[in-house]
Amino acid sequence: MKSIEIEYNRELRPLEAILSDVTHPGEFFVAGAMEIPMPRMEVKGVGALSFPIPRPQIRALVQHATRAPYGRGEETIIDTSVRNVWHIDSASVKIGGKSWAASFGSIVSKVTAGLGCSDETVSAELYKMLVYDCGGFFLPHRDTEKTAGMFGTLVLTLPSFHHGGALRILHAEREVTIESDANEPSEISFAAFYSDCEHEVMPVREGVRVCLVYNLIQDRTKSRQRILKTPNYESQVVGTALFLNDFRSSPQTPLKIVWLLDHQYSPAGLSFSSLKGADAARARVLLQAADRAQCVVHLGVVHIGETGAAEWDGGYGFYDDDEEQHDEGEGEDDDFTAVTVDDSWQYLDEWRDRDDRPAAFGHIPIAKGELIPAGALDKEPPDEKRLTEASGNEGATYERSYHRAALVLWPANRMTDVLLKGGVAAAMPYLKQLTARGKSVRGEAIAAARRIVKAWPADAQQPDRFAMGIPAAGAADRAGMISTLVDMNAPGLVEQFIRDTVIPTYDGTENASLIDSLSVLGVANASVVLSALVKARMPDHPAECIELLRNLSGDSSPSFEQVAKAAVAGLDRIVGQNSEPDGFPQFAGANGRTSAAKRFGS
Repeated sequence: MKSIEIEYNRELRPLEAILSDVTHPGEFFVAGAMEIPMPRMEVKGVGALSFPIPRPQIRALVQHATRAPYGRGEETIIDTSVRNVWHIDSASVKIGGKSWAASFGSIVSKVTAGLGCSDETVSAELYKMLVYDCGGFFLPHRDTEKTAGMFGTLVLTLPSFHHGGALRILHAEREVTIESDANEPSEISFAAFYSDCEHEVMPVREGVRVCLVYNLIQDRTKSRQRILKTPNYESQVVGTALFLNDFRSSPQTPLKIVWLLDHQYSPAGLSFSSLKGADAARARVLLQAADRAQCVVHLGVVHIGETGAAEWDGGYGFYDDDEEQHDEGEGEDDDFTAVTVDDSWQYLDEWRDRDDRPAAFGHIPIAKGELIPAGALDKEPPDEKRLTEASGNEGATYERSYHRAALVLWPANRMTDVLLKGGVAAAMPYLKQLTARGKSVRGEAIAAARRIVKAWPADAQQPDRFAMGIPAAGAADRAGMISTLVDMNAPGLVEQFIRDTVIPTYDGTENASLIDSLSVLGVANASVVLSALVKARMPDHPAECIELLRNLSGDSSPSFEQVAKAAVAGLDRIVGQNSEPDGFPQFAGANGRTSAAKRFGS
C-alpha cells in the first residue's frame, strides 16, 4: 500500500456539488477600524484639521461646504428630505504626512481582501468629504458608477464626537448595520461595499460625523477582464440549508460533516478570519446555511494516520526515533511499502468557534462516513512519515499521517452526542456553558447532563482512546461534574452520578463537592447515597471516607447517623484488635471502632 486508504462519504455528493460552485471569496461589505498616526489633512478655507475635529473647525467645514445632491434618473437633485448632508469637493481636500501612504495602503488591502478582490489591481480615488451634522442622513440608495472601472465605495470616518450616523447595507437577503462612532483621536473607522448594494446613512443623533468617500476602481487594462461583482451565493446558501435540514432530520446520516479545506493552515493561525480563497467563500456559505438549518459550524484540525509493518524500497527515507530524516530525494511514499496496517486513527482537535475563540472539545474521533469531499487527499503525500529500520527479530515499521484543517458541521440538537465521542470530559465545558445561561436553556442543559451522566461509567472503555489522545475522565472531572449538577439544582442527576460513577471510582478528591451537594440532595437522600459510598469504599479508602465523615459531622441532624453507622460497620473489615491501617485518621480512644462510634453517635 503506497498511501493511506481513506473512506469518504459518497452519499454527500449533493452537498459537494453545491459547494464546488462556491469559489469567489469575499463579502458584499467589509468594515473595521485602525489606530494609525493621523495624517496631515488640509481643507481649503479651513486649514489643517485637528483630531478629534473640534467644533470651531466643524463649523468652518460647514461654512465652506454645499448641500450634497443625489441622482434620480438622469437628474441631479438637492432635497434634504432625501439626503441631508454637506459635501466638500475632493479638489479642496489635501491629505499627506509621512505615514499616510502606508496606513491608507493597509486599509485598502484589508478592504480588497474582505471584498474578495485581492488578486485584482484596485485603486481608491477620493470623491468627496461629507459632513453629517446633527439630524443628517441619506435615505436608501445605490451608488452610480462615477468613473470607468468603479465597482465599490470606501468610506473613512474621521475622529469627531458624534453618535448615530450608522451605515446600513443590504444585499440579496442579507443586511448589516455598521456603527461609525469615532471619538479616539488616532483611530479611523472604515467601511466598504459593492456599488450594487443598497445602503443608507441613519440619522446622526448627536454631534457631527465627518467622513471621506472614495471610489474603488478596478484596473481593467490587464489581459484578464474579470469584472468585479458582489459575491452572491444566495442560491447556494438556500440549497445548502435545504440539504442540512434533511441531514438534521434523518436518523441515517452521520453525526457530523467534516469538509477538508483546500489550503494548509497552522493550528496557531487557524481562524475563520484567516481562511483563503474558496475556503473563505465556502465557510461563509456554510455559516449562513447553518444558521437557517439550526446547525453549528466549527474549524478543527483533522489528524489521519496509521502504523504497521513495512518493506523498505531502497530509498533514502529512513527515520527512527533518535534521528532526523535522511532524505536526499523528494521524500515521497515510494521509500517504503506498507505491508500491514496495525493501528490507525482519525480525529479532530485544535477547535475554533465561529468567533475564532478556542473551543475546549479536545480530541473528537472522525467516524465512518463523515469525511468529504471525496478524494480530497488521494493524491496528497502524507504530511509526516517515519520508517523505523528492522532490528533483531522485528521487521521494519512505518508511521504516516495527514494534518489538515477542516470545516466541521453538525445539527445543534446533536451537540452532546458529538462531544461525547471525545469522552465525557469533552462534553463538560458545553454543559457548563448551558448551565451558566440559566433558565432560558434549562431543558437543554438537563437533557445534556442526563446524557453525560449516563455515558460516564463506560467512558474509560472507549475504543482507540490512546491512539487518538482522548484522556479518560479523572477525579477532578468527577468533582467538577458534581459541582455543575449542583449549580443546575438537579438532585436526581446528582444522586445518579454519585451512585453510578463516584462510588465505583471514589478516591476522596470529590469530598468538597460531595459536601456541597447536600444543599441539593437534602438530608434524607444525602444520608442514603453517602452511606452507600462510605460502606463501599471504607475498605480501600478509609482515610478519605473518615475525612468525609469529619466534614459531615458538623451537621447536627440525626439522619447523618446512618452515614456514620456505615463507616463503623466497615471498620471491622479493616481494623485489627488493637491497630489501625497506615494513614487512617486517629480518633480519641484505644479502639478505632469504638472511638468512631462515639464521635458519630452510633
